[in-house]
Amino acid sequence: MPDAVAAGDNTLRLCFSRWEPYAYDDGAGPTGLAIDIARQAFETSGYRVSFTQMPHSRCHFGIRYGVYDGVLYESLNEKTVEPLTASHFGLISRVLVAVVRESYPKTAYDGPSTFEGANWLHVAGDDYPDNIVNNPDMYSVDVGENAHGLLMLRRNYVDVVFRDLASLHFGTDAVREPAGLKTLLPAVDIEPFYLRLKTSLSAPLADYDKTINTMIADGTIDRLYYKHLGFNQIAFSRYFSGSSQPVLPLERLMP
Repeated sequence: MPDAVAAGDNTLRLCFSRWEPYAYDDGAGPTGLAIDIARQAFETSGYRVSFTQMPHSRCHFGIRYGVYDGVLYESLNEKTVEPLTASHFGLISRVLVAVVRESYPKTAYDGPSTFEGANWLHVAGDDYPDNIVNNPDMYSVDVGENAHGLLMLRRNYVDVVFRDLASLHFGTDAVREPAGLKTLLPAVDIEPFYLRLKTSLSAPLADYDKTINTMIADGTIDRLYYKHLGFNQIAFSRYFSGSSQPVLPLERLMP
């Protein structure tokens, strides 16, 4: 199946895996911060774009066989069979934070030694940075993808749960009753995720990058952050970096 853009249709077909609040199908169609950023960037550049939610591995299978033109967001550590080119700008970032019980003796993240001897929740299918997976002083507790990690944490099944900061607070399973838990700052790991298109689609990718640059400069990206999360990108960055003056709305933060 040929690329839609190459065939003159001017429509880009992107697939994505569910990651609230960045991209998900709420029953009325794909929505989320990453969806809105990509949609506006491509439409401003003169392209139509469609989004289809599916498991990550199936997304790559679809790209390989010409059903899709690219993946909405992905780590550059992901090795692909099909030739893909990444956007210049990271679309969103996974901000991995440690959630522990209030009784945990540490009050901040201070490198891998923070969790020496701790049991951590390893959720099947989730990716973790090497400094967690290969830490010989931590012990993983392997669970299925549908495990209720924070409940297991509250019940002393594990000592620490690693979660993406935005999904922790703004997903459908967001923390609404944080009593007894605390988030350690700064973040354990921050990894940007990039839009990736087939290498044959270098022209629309270049147009996308140019438009994203303009959206950053004119405040459009910040306005989309406000729409979905209630604060701007700089405020978010200042918080998870462990700033002494966090500027996120306090009612949206765990103690």
